[in-house]
Amino acid sequence: MRLDQPALIEPPSNPADRAEWRRELAAWRNEARKSLNYDGAAYRLPEFQWASKCFSCNMLMVWDEKFLDARTGRYKVEEYLEEGQRVFGGYDGIVLWQAYPRIGVDSRNQFDFYRDLPGGLEGLKDVARRFRAKGCRVFIDYNPWDTGTRREGVDDAEAIGQVIHDATIDGVFLDTLDRGGIEMRHAADRARPGVVFESEGALPLESLPLNHLSWGQWFDYRLPGVLRNRWIEQRHTIHMVRRWDLDHTDEMHIAWLNGTGMLVWENVFGSWVGWSPQNRSMIRMMVPLLRRFNEHFSEGQWTPMVETTDPSLFGSEWTRGDVTVWTIVNRSSTAMKGIPIEHRKKPGEMFLGVVPGHIVDPKEMEIEPKGIALLVSMPDDERATALKKYLTTTVEPMRNGEHASRLLHPMPLREARSEPHSPHPDFVSVPAGDHEITTHFRVRECGERGYSRLSDTAYPGLHQDLAEKRNFRLSEFQLAKREVTNAEYFEFLEATGYKPHVHDNFLKHWQDAKPKPGTEEEPVVYVDLEDARAYAKWKHMRLPTDAEWQVGMEMHNLSRGPKPVWNWTDNEYGDGRTRYSLIRGGSWYEAHGSGWYADGGVKSPQFAAKFIHIWPGVDRCETIGFRVAR
Repeated sequence: MRLDQPALIEPPSNPADRAEWRRELAAWRNEARKSLNYDGAAYRLPEFQWASKCFSCNMLMVWDEKFLDARTGRYKVEEYLEEGQRVFGGYDGIVLWQAYPRIGVDSRNQFDFYRDLPGGLEGLKDVARRFRAKGCRVFIDYNPWDTGTRREGVDDAEAIGQVIHDATIDGVFLDTLDRGGIEMRHAADRARPGVVFESEGALPLESLPLNHLSWGQWFDYRLPGVLRNRWIEQRHTIHMVRRWDLDHTDEMHIAWLNGTGMLVWENVFGSWVGWSPQNRSMIRMMVPLLRRFNEHFSEGQWTPMVETTDPSLFGSEWTRGDVTVWTIVNRSSTAMKGIPIEHRKKPGEMFLGVVPGHIVDPKEMEIEPKGIALLVSMPDDERATALKKYLTTTVEPMRNGEHASRLLHPMPLREARSEPHSPHPDFVSVPAGDHEITTHFRVRECGERGYSRLSDTAYPGLHQDLAEKRNFRLSEFQLAKREVTNAEYFEFLEATGYKPHVHDNFLKHWQDAKPKPGTEEEPVVYVDLEDARAYAKWKHMRLPTDAEWQVGMEMHNLSRGPKPVWNWTDNEYGDGRTRYSLIRGGSWYEAHGSGWYADGGVKSPQFAAKFIHIWPGVDRCETIGFRVAR
């Protein structure tokens, strides 16, 4: 067997060949460890022990309305974990995802996005404390491709270490990377003991000592197999994930057979990809059992792909002391009845089966189509009594009618209305009429006007152009020839005394609460959508819809001025998890160096971009202003 094995090692398709395959697999593991001079010391350190028990990890977008109240700045940590417990069996880890796909609209870097959240890093420290109080560790995200925004003055490893220290973070998710390096390891160790790294890419074997966790992303699941890194180091946690899939059964089968975990991810950068009721029920069964037998899975004698009573059944055996467990999956579309492995009950032995909602005699067990099961063999003593009690209170039945996994649809949050006005020299008029509008978006994971559908092969590929054609009738309206200026917004503040409910970064570019000399006629920026609406209301006007903005700009070929900025429009959408607007026009700023950045530079009137709202302190940008309509 070659030393360079794939990340998922498939067994022979013929079950009769698997005994020899297991012997070869064991020999390969010994050879690989010897070649790497691998001793597993990094996994024996007490401060890293928690990582091997991190079975259920949730990817949490910080703007998710289930987590952050954007109006008050309150983090709903306990409510979020309570729902995670009810729906998914609870979380052992949380990745607080902060910047992408918003990063690049202005010059703020990935670390600024954490600092600009409610309470800054002190607020994040309290969030981490509250998560840990409920048994959940907290990861931050690191984007190595973020090289085109504002620089920190120190290298990224030191910047990460500072966030870890100030916010008391437990782990770092390494976006797009297959490993974390020694410099980052040293910076994390200096910041706080026990900080782990989790790679997105398949982790190379030689990087196991520095990276305690990794993703098992988009592996080939034609046959269940053995996860290479898990086989070399059973204490290495792998979170299986295929984020665009609507059915996660295959991922959970792999995780179950390898005694490892799952990444729970439904809000995918602002696109909703909800889990099915069946998948939710399955993970609710898996997670408590993974936690209960975590020492078997991380330290026990593992025999993969044991012989079963049917070719559609796959199983792994785990022995530690006098207790043995078998993790079983049914790959067929029919139920499998009876004991799935060859086993004779011994005198004084408790031998039981676990399926969703039931603890049964294995002879009477039924593994549902595409389902999972657990078998346990142990002496029938007080431990067996405690185990039965644990299983009775934690293993729930399948719930097929679970409405919480419904498909979410982004809906408009308001309709723009204003009173008619007579013509004005600062406005252009657009007569009432029918219009055919073609709007162009760059396909991004956050979606365009709605959600991305990247699992659909007919959908344009990531970062390709998507043309949206719409036909509708517009009433007569007038569009301002230019954006509202600093001087005009200052007049509004003087007249009304307007104060936003959140002041963070409001008019950040001003000096002493007024425009800097020489900038009075530049477009006002560092205003969020509500700040812009407040000005328009004072003028007895409104913001244009994105269609009005496009039609007016195209019809009259309006100038963008010497320092163009994105324009807010009144098209605002929400699905109960993500709130967003469409912005128009592009700006003077453009982040270079990565296709993952949001769109920058001056854009044609036909171009629109989805702008996810996080909270006012983050939504106010140096590159977004507005013009009014009436």
